[in-house]
Amino acid sequence: MKHLKVIPALLLLVPLLAGYSLQSQPASDIREVVSTYDRQLTPASDIREVVSTYDRQLTPGSDIRETVRRYGQAEVEISYPGFDEMTRLASRFSVSFCDGYLARLILSPRDAEEFIASGIAYKIIAPPDHKGFFTASSVAEAMMWQSYPTWKHYDTIMHKIAEHWPDVCLLDTIGFSIMGRAVLALKISDNPSIDEQEPEVFLTSSIHGDETAGFVLLMRLAEYLASRGSAGGGELAEELVTGLEIWINPLANPDGMYRDNDTMIYPVRVNSNDYDLNRNYPDPEVSSPPPLQKETLDMIRFMEQRRFALSVNLHGGAEVVNYPWDKWTRNHADDEWFYAISRRYADTAHLHAAPGYMTFLDNGVTRGWQWYLIRGGRQDYITWALGGREVTIELDDTKMTPGSNLETMWDWNHRSLLRYIAEALTGVRGTVTDADTGDPLSARISIAFHDTDSSQVWSDTITGGYCRLLPPGTWNLTFSCPGYESLDIIAELTDAIPGIIRDVRLEKSSISYPDPPESGLLVYPNPSDGRFSIMPPAAVTGQVTITLTTAGGALVTSYPATLQPGVPLECDFSALPPGLYIISAMKEPDGPMVRGKAVITRLINR
Repeated sequence: MKHLKVIPALLLLVPLLAGYSLQSQPASDIREVVSTYDRQLTPASDIREVVSTYDRQLTPGSDIRETVRRYGQAEVEISYPGFDEMTRLASRFSVSFCDGYLARLILSPRDAEEFIASGIAYKIIAPPDHKGFFTASSVAEAMMWQSYPTWKHYDTIMHKIAEHWPDVCLLDTIGFSIMGRAVLALKISDNPSIDEQEPEVFLTSSIHGDETAGFVLLMRLAEYLASRGSAGGGELAEELVTGLEIWINPLANPDGMYRDNDTMIYPVRVNSNDYDLNRNYPDPEVSSPPPLQKETLDMIRFMEQRRFALSVNLHGGAEVVNYPWDKWTRNHADDEWFYAISRRYADTAHLHAAPGYMTFLDNGVTRGWQWYLIRGGRQDYITWALGGREVTIELDDTKMTPGSNLETMWDWNHRSLLRYIAEALTGVRGTVTDADTGDPLSARISIAFHDTDSSQVWSDTITGGYCRLLPPGTWNLTFSCPGYESLDIIAELTDAIPGIIRDVRLEKSSISYPDPPESGLLVYPNPSDGRFSIMPPAAVTGQVTITLTTAGGALVTSYPATLQPGVPLECDFSALPPGLYIISAMKEPDGPMVRGKAVITRLINR
C-alpha cells in the first residue's frame, strides 16, 4: 500500500524530471526515472506485493499466534455447531459465550495450537482498546468508582476500607497467586473478628481476569455496606451487616487482570499458568482433570473453612443470571428456589436499568446446562461438594467494561446485589447442639424424597449454625449426626414469612457401633451406592479433614468434619459415578492421616 501512496508524487515529478533531462541530462537519466516509476507501478508486481503481505497475515493460525503473542490471548468466533459438538468443544477450550448462531472461545498460549490444528473455521475478534479502561491516577480517583485502579491502588483501597470501618470490617487473605499477589477478601459483619451463628455469604468477581465490571462493583459494594448509610447504605445495609457475615473478594485472579504489570493493560482470562480457573475445580465426571492451580486450591480451602450458605460469582461477556447445573443436563433439587432468586435479581435490574438490559435467554435467567455445558466450574463445585448455593451473574455484554460505563453498572445492579445477599435471611436457619452439653454439632440437614446430587447442607463445626435456603412451602427437615438420634422438624415458609429460625438439640444415641480399628480407616458398607460410614482409630478424632480422591489420585472433594471416638461418620458420595475411590481422614492441623478404599457400585436415583 505504501507504493500506491507514492504514485501521485511520482506522477507530478516525472514530467518535470523528464523536461529537465531533455535539456541538460543524458537520455540514460530519463530511462532510470521511468524505470523506477515503472517498477513501482507494474500491475503484477503491485498485486504480488499486496498478496504477499496479505498472505503472511492470514496464513491459517498466524493471526491467532500473533494476537496471543501481543495480547496474551486470542478470542475467536465460530458458527454454533450444535449442542453435542458445543459440549465437546467446551471440554477442550474455554467458551466465553454462545447462542444459537455463534460461539466465542478464548485461546490462551497453552491451547492456541490445539485449536489451530482442529481446522475449525473462525473469525478473530479484535482486542478492545485498553485506553477505555481509564486507569486512575490516585487512590482517591479510583474510589470515585469511575476508573480502574492499579494493583497498588487496589491493595490500598481494600486496606483503607477495613481501616476506616474497623467495627464492621476485617481484611483477610484467601491465598496468593502464582506471581505472589494476595487474593484479598473483606469480611463485613457487626462482629467481624468473631465467628457468629449467622449465615455466611460470599461475593467474588473476576475469576476471569479480563471480565472487569464486577471488580470495581464489589469494591464499591464493600464501601456501601461498611458505611451503612454514609455512602448510601441505608436500612437494608444495616440489616444485612447485622444479620449476616458477608465476605467480598473483588478479584479472584489478580495475575490474569494485571498480568506482569501494575496497570490493567490487556488483561487475560487465565492465570499465569494459562489455566482457566473457572474450569479448574474438581469434577467427579472428568476422567483426566487439569492440575488444580494454586489459586484454586487456596479458594477451596477458604470455602471449606467458611461453608458459605450463599455465594455469587460475577462475570462479564453476557447479561444473564446462570444457576446450576452447568455440568449435568438435569435440574438441581432446589431448582424452583434457584430460579426464583435468579428471577428476582434480573427483575430488580429491569426496574432500574435501560430497556434491553439483562434480557438474554429467558429474560435474563438460565440454567447453566441449557446455555452450554462446562466442567470444573466453581459454581457447581461449591453447590455440589460444599453444600452451598451459588449462581454466576454475567453483568455486561462487554467483558472489559470501559471505565465510563462503571457508574451505569452500579446503578443497574447494586440493588439486585443487595436483594441477592438478603436471600440468606430466608429459609430455615439456626443452630444444632448437643442436648446435654450445648456443644455445637456438625449435623446433616436433609429433606427426604427431595435431596439429590448432594443438595443437603451441614451445620458448622465451630458454631453449630446452619442455613437451609428454601422457597415458600411446607418442608420436613431431618437433622442427623453420628452418635445422635435423628430429629425431624416441620418448617412452614410463606411469602409473608420467608425465613424462620429453628434451633435444634440432638440427643445422644444408644446404638452400638463397630470397634474402632487399630490402624487405617474402616469404611462400611463397602461396596455401597455411595453412602458410607467411616470409623478412624482413636488417634484421628476431633477436628479432621475428610478427602475423597479417585483411584488415580485426582481430588474429588475435601471438607472439614468432627470425628468422635468410637462413633462413625456418615459420608454421602451417592452423586458420584461407580468406581474405586480413596477416602482419607487427617487430624487437623497437620496430624496423622488414615486412608480407606471405597467402592461405589451403582448410581442412586437422582
